Amino acid sequence: MKETEDKKDGDSILDILTSVGLPVISGALFIVWFINFPKDPVIAFPLILTLVLVLYAFSGNVYSGILACFSIVAAIIGLIFIEDSSQIVYVLAECALIVGFYFVFDMYRERYNAMKNAKSEEYETLDREIAIKDSELMENKKRTAAMQQQMRNFQQIGRMLQTFQVSLDEKEIIAKTGDIAGQFIGSGNWKLKKSVHGDVFAKYIKDTGLPLIVTDVSKDRRFEFVKNRYLSVIAVPIEVNGNFWGIIKGTSYKANNFNDSDLRLLSILSGIASTVLNNVHLYKKVSELAITDGLTGLFTQSYFKERLREEINRSRSNKVSLTVGILDIDFFKKINDTYGHQAGDVILRQLALLLRGRFRETDLIARYGGEEFGVIMLHTDPKEAFKVLDEIRKTVEKERFFIPAEGYSPAQVKVTVSIGFAELGEYNISVESELIKHADSALYEAKNSGRNRTVEFAD
Repeated sequence: MKETEDKKDGDSILDILTSVGLPVISGALFIVWFINFPKDPVIAFPLILTLVLVLYAFSGNVYSGILACFSIVAAIIGLIFIEDSSQIVYVLAECALIVGFYFVFDMYRERYNAMKNAKSEEYETLDREIAIKDSELMENKKRTAAMQQQMRNFQQIGRMLQTFQVSLDEKEIIAKTGDIAGQFIGSGNWKLKKSVHGDVFAKYIKDTGLPLIVTDVSKDRRFEFVKNRYLSVIAVPIEVNGNFWGIIKGTSYKANNFNDSDLRLLSILSGIASTVLNNVHLYKKVSELAITDGLTGLFTQSYFKERLREEINRSRSNKVSLTVGILDIDFFKKINDTYGHQAGDVILRQLALLLRGRFRETDLIARYGGEEFGVIMLHTDPKEAFKVLDEIRKTVEKERFFIPAEGYSPAQVKVTVSIGFAELGEYNISVESELIKHADSALYEAKNSGRNRTVEFAD
């Protein structure tokens, strides 16, 4: 590009010199020739040769014919005024020389013009190519900047994933997501909102199933009652297990604070948050399946024993009371034989629901096996344990249990339970199986003594 500009500057200077210098040089040479021609035509003729060459060199094709005629007229005038025959020969030789110079100069001039035109076309081609390259360079810079921004975004996404991976707690993820949205997108107040309760934007998104961006709430008729709280709002839905869970929402007191680019980034974050929350949901579900009974929803025997082991050690260290009880449904085999195992399952589910509602929040209930249920009663001495357990026994006796019967109304079944319990107390118990064995012995005594009663273990 610089060479082309230099060349254009040179052409401008040449045009100025031609337009100004050509008349001056031509006039000066003509005056000199006119003064010297009468004195010595042979000496003066080279001056006219020089004048012709100079004029022809700078004038262009327009004046070539005029210059040729001028040269011929000058030669004829010279021959008329020359008296010496030897000078005539010199003048004729000079005329031949002018003609020769004329043709040679014209040939080289044509070649020069052709080269000049070719160079001009070449310069124009180069200018176009340079312009194209500049355009491509600018486009490449834009693409590079966009790719660098994408790389930064992916790096942020990677950091987000690392942050989320270390946590499987829903509350912690909710707290972190708001902070990450602020770092990832920028200005605004960010919040992860679970459910639609108390949030008109969450309700709108749940109803429409679409993301939302409002540049000025004060001018949006959909949310007129939200005015004077904030102006700009952006929000996208979050789904867990295929169902609406909540939204990620950003708000600002400035109008037009969010744009489509922010919406795309927020959608990426929403997808990540949805995946993480779904993993939390699955982890929780798997964990519950691992420690809960599929039929009753109570804890399993293995979890019951694991927790009992921990509580025994804690009670020993802190010197606090601990009681374990075993409940068994009386004559459960008779219910299965009479009404079928499906009816027995119904009784187990109903009894499990009753026990959940009657035991204290601090008590841990489990399905210990078959028709047996176990309970760990923390900070409970034998006197208080008997009171709680016997009250539950009486409640079960009064409860109305219904089982389905084909072709008939549901059948009502009377259900009673026998309960045995044992306190950790001063017994030299080192493992949970020993305490369970004591409670089981008390249960055996309750059954042998007539069932539907509560018995404490005693040596």
